[in-house]
Amino acid sequence: MDGYAVGEVGYVPGGFDMFHIGHLNILRAARERCAFLVVGVATDEALTVMKGRAPVVPHAERMEILSNFRFVDAVVPDVSADKRVAWRTHPFDVLFKGTDWLGTAKGDLLEAQLAEVGARVVYLPYTPSTSSTMLRAFLASALPSAP
Repeated sequence: MDGYAVGEVGYVPGGFDMFHIGHLNILRAARERCAFLVVGVATDEALTVMKGRAPVVPHAERMEILSNFRFVDAVVPDVSADKRVAWRTHPFDVLFKGTDWLGTAKGDLLEAQLAEVGARVVYLPYTPSTSSTMLRAFLASALPSAP
């Protein structure tokens, strides 16, 4: 765990809707870099506000799926796009996000906000071969059109 302090608490926020290999990859990579891993699962309401659409899989089911991974130490509701809100409820040292956020306006804002509370952002490799957006598009194209 070079570059990481012993006992660090890590936080991975996400919708985790239609769980796929990209979700698994970021969770495993995050766990390798912290002593205690907390996963914040966006509530249905928060996800609808953040993404502009309701999730496919209900919040309680997404929480249950994530709570059954042996390398996840805690699963908590995530109620806001502002991760300082999550930090105030469940303090963490490092928040893990995919590299698709690196160098973007939203990534820069996240880094600045977390610096205010003494936490930092670590970017982990994004899995471009599978995403919830891709799965949603595939399902939409596979469903018969309404008359």
